[in-house]
Amino acid sequence: MSDLLQIKNLTRRFALKQGELTALDNVSLSLAAGKILGIVGESGSGKSTLARIVMALDHPTSGSVAINGQSLFDLTPDKLRAARRDFQMVFQDPVGSLDPRHKIGRLIGEPLYLERNAPTGTARRDRIAKLLEDVGLSADDMDRYPHEFSGGQRQRIAIARALITKPKLVVADEATSALDLTVQKQILDLLLKLR
Repeated sequence: MSDLLQIKNLTRRFALKQGELTALDNVSLSLAAGKILGIVGESGSGKSTLARIVMALDHPTSGSVAINGQSLFDLTPDKLRAARRDFQMVFQDPVGSLDPRHKIGRLIGEPLYLERNAPTGTARRDRIAKLLEDVGLSADDMDRYPHEFSGGQRQRIAIARALITKPKLVVADEATSALDLTVQKQILDLLLKLR
């Protein structure tokens, strides 16, 4: 069985006024399905840059990223959009990733637009409700706005949103860094349970 994620010789350089900054230098790694990989490093060491490239939100200077054997940067925009159902991200700041103008049900359900045969109506609401319960919230929460939740609850919402398409790969970019220690443990336990 091949690896779910394969990163080969990934380099990312940024042009600056005073020269060039190398955020990633020849990074290679692989990850099998069902496994967890933690990347540790000091602030500014390239962890978020790596996550953004794996999600195809940024492009490498050189190297490749493949998910399920598909090289992400060889895909057309339409094929990349379709492939995104298989990989999702939980961002460091859930507030920045949740539009405050929309209710939680809509926000969690947005990635379903990537699915060809996405559920609609009652089936859609039922899927969102089940996912909210899976992350430790209530089905009734889908009719509330992001500002009505605590930081830990908003991170649970972000996790639900990432999981709604049943992806094969979830990348969490410091998903607990803005939370207190008790809530950090709850979120990490939740991610292990949902895996």
